[in-house]
Amino acid sequence: MKKDTPSAPVKPTDVIGGIFTARRDLLHGVRAVVAGSGFSVEEADLLISLYGAKKLDWDDLEHDKKGFVAFGELERYLVHNPSLLSRRIKKLASARPPLCEVAEADLASGQHPNAKRVRITKEGIKRIEPVWKRYQQMAATLLDCIPQRDLQTHYHVNAKISERIRQRRDGLNDLFSGTA
Repeated sequence: MKKDTPSAPVKPTDVIGGIFTARRDLLHGVRAVVAGSGFSVEEADLLISLYGAKKLDWDDLEHDKKGFVAFGELERYLVHNPSLLSRRIKKLASARPPLCEVAEADLASGQHPNAKRVRITKEGIKRIEPVWKRYQQMAATLLDCIPQRDLQTHYHVNAKISERIRQRRDGLNDLFSGTA
């Protein structure tokens, strides 16, 4: 969405529309980052998420001390198309050597008995680390000319948007009904 005049107040639809536009445009860079890895964008998203849980101890993807993540958590976390998640996990787990491993539900943590968990293997880490490094390089290059205060503001606005959506996830329709 384009503004007619740069000094006009920014509308909420401009902010949200800008996020969608940035996501669309970023996909080109993400495809370049993943190129040559042997992974689809969706597979790389899955492995980077598992890498973040296991190696980087990301706090926004719920995982146990061993790096296992529930399938349901991954579905809500993935940036790129989470459909066919089970098939992707099965493909990566059946690779030789396996890139991820699947475990049964953790009943002690309250998981449903039919739920599964997954974590990245050492081979998966070895294969996805170069992709993660290229992603970091792309991000640094893309943002290198933007002042730190603008980056902080953008980061905080996005975090607030995500926080509000997560708080209302069960009642998400309230956001669109005009009652929120």
